[in-house]
Amino acid sequence: MLTYLKTVSNILRKPLTLRQRPIHIQLEPTTYCNLNCTMCGRSQHFQTSTHMRVPDFERILHQIQPRKITLSGVGEPFMNPDLLDMIRLAKAAGASINTTTNCTLLTPARCEQIVRSGLDLIKISIDGAKADTYQRIRGEDKFLQVLDGLRALTEAKKRLSSVTPFIRLNYVMSKANYQEIAATIELAAKLGVDAVYFQPLELVGIEDRYELLVGDLAYEDFAEEIRRALALSREQQVSTNLARISAQLPTYWDKYQMHTHSHATRICILPWFSTYITVDGIVRPCCSFSQTPADMGNILHSDLSEIWNGKPYQQFRKAIRAGNRPYQICKNCVPQTLTDILRSSDILPGFLK
Repeated sequence: MLTYLKTVSNILRKPLTLRQRPIHIQLEPTTYCNLNCTMCGRSQHFQTSTHMRVPDFERILHQIQPRKITLSGVGEPFMNPDLLDMIRLAKAAGASINTTTNCTLLTPARCEQIVRSGLDLIKISIDGAKADTYQRIRGEDKFLQVLDGLRALTEAKKRLSSVTPFIRLNYVMSKANYQEIAATIELAAKLGVDAVYFQPLELVGIEDRYELLVGDLAYEDFAEEIRRALALSREQQVSTNLARISAQLPTYWDKYQMHTHSHATRICILPWFSTYITVDGIVRPCCSFSQTPADMGNILHSDLSEIWNGKPYQQFRKAIRAGNRPYQICKNCVPQTLTDILRSSDILPGFLK
C-alpha cells in the first residue's frame, strides 16, 4: 500500500523527476497481427513485424519491477509463441498482468494454459454483436470463432475452478457499430463475461478514414444508443464504463469531431506512474504513442533511471504539468483522472491490490 500512497503523492505533486519506478508498464509483445481492422493504423506504420524476445522481457521486468503489466501493443499478443512464458514470469515476479486479444487463436487447449498461467485480466476485442458487422470492421469472417474462443475460456475457468482471468470485452465505438452497443450488452450477459469496456475512437494518424469511421454519425442517435445500453447493462447486471461515457458524452463527442476545447483542461497523470515500451525496447509516454514517435530512450540500451528521469521525460512532464498538450495525440486525448481510475475496479480489477 505504501507504494500506491507514494504514487498518489507523485500524481498530486507532479515532480519532474521521480525516485519511484513506474508501477505500471505496457509492453508490446509483438507487432504481428492476423486481422486488418478499419480503425487501426498498424498497416500504415509498420512495414515489417517482430516479436519481443523472452530475454528482453526478463531484462525489462528485472529493471522496472512493476506492480502491474499490460501485455499488448499494435499486434495480436498470442501470435508471439512465448506470450504464456512471459505471463508466468511476470506472475512469478509478483506482478498483476493483463493482455488484450482478438480471441481468434484461443483454442480449448490454449484456454486451459491461459487459466493455469495465472493471467489476471484478458480483454477480448470484439467491436460487433453480429457477424457481418464484425467482418466489416475487422476484415475477416471470424466472429463465430471469437465466440467459440470465449466459450472455451469461460469453460476452462469453470473446469479448473478459477476466478481468473477476469474476462472483459473491448468495443471500439464507430459509425459502423454504434447501433449494436446495447446488443453487445445482451451478448455479454449471454456469454457470462465479467465486463464490457466501450472505447472511443482514436482518429489521430488515421484522419483519412474519418468519413468511414465517423462520417454522418449523429450525436442524438449516438447518445440515445448509449442511454439505452446503460439502462440495459444495469438491468442485466453487466459491468461497463457506460455511466462515465454517458456523463461525459459531449467531451467524447468533441474527440470524435477532433475538437479539443471541452477536455483541454484535463491534465494527464500517466507520466508519473506508467510508461509504454515497444517490442524493440523504445520507451514512450503511453500506448497512444504506439504508432506516434515520442521516444524517451531505449530500455534495452540504457538504464531505466536514465530514461525515466532523463531530459525528454522531464520536458514532457513539464509541458503536461503546465496544462499543455505537446503532441497532436495528446490534444485529442480525454485523459483519465485519478478518480476515474479509482472508480474503475468493476472493469479493471485489482488496481489497488
